[in-house]
Amino acid sequence: MRRPIKRVALCIIVSMSILLSAAAAEALAATEVRILHAVPGAAKAELKVEGAEGEATTLPPVGFGEASEYSSPQAGSVTATVLVDGRPFAGTTEFGGDGRYTIVASLKADSEIVTLYEDGRAVAGKTRWRVVHAAAELDTAEVMLDGRSLGELGRGEEADYSTVEPGVHTIGARRPGEEGALVESPDVSLVAGTAQTAYLVGSGGEPTRFTVLQDDASAPSVAPATGLGGLGDDGGPSWRAALLAAALAGALGGAAYAGANVRHHRRRS
Repeated sequence: MRRPIKRVALCIIVSMSILLSAAAAEALAATEVRILHAVPGAAKAELKVEGAEGEATTLPPVGFGEASEYSSPQAGSVTATVLVDGRPFAGTTEFGGDGRYTIVASLKADSEIVTLYEDGRAVAGKTRWRVVHAAAELDTAEVMLDGRSLGELGRGEEADYSTVEPGVHTIGARRPGEEGALVESPDVSLVAGTAQTAYLVGSGGEPTRFTVLQDDASAPSVAPATGLGGLGDDGGPSWRAALLAAALAGALGGAAYAGANVRHHRRRS
């Protein structure tokens, strides 16, 4: 009976490793998406998200300058449709791949457009941020941080993520060539261990302003007293992956224990 027991232990190791590794990969390799409403004068907007397997969900409606939470993780390709007053806005957007995305509903020369932006990952201890120009009637904006020019962005363009000192900053924008700021947000908190985006929105009767959103947050290096806190929606490794890793460790430990029993049985024999 020694060899059959050993074979069973090895089968447990291999099978559990394959199954749990695949499940963990699926938990981590998922697509999440949210909507930012940047259409002046429009009713509240919703985002309908359909997964590759046909499952569909509609995120709660948001008003101008507001963003929804991210959708539940979806494996594979995703089809997203913006709905304003219940009707489709500018068609559908299909995309996929591991990561988080923001769909911005806006206007360009009175045409309805949706633009997909891939959101960056957080880096532990670093403060990452970028600016996206989504103001409807402003062709070009010069972006400033704490009074220092960071360059110009055309409508719909995004700046690359950059690293800044954590703390409270002033974000501003002005028309190129002008001295006075078109908009200035003096109390923007840029936090270490996060990735954030400042969306410039407005015009068409809406005051120009920044909507600052958190794209991702790194998990804490030490788990808090609540156990899995910081491993969920903050953008760090998902709690499912943590549980799967624990299950894998348990399975391997059980297999090792079985192997030890076999060796102990041999010594007694």
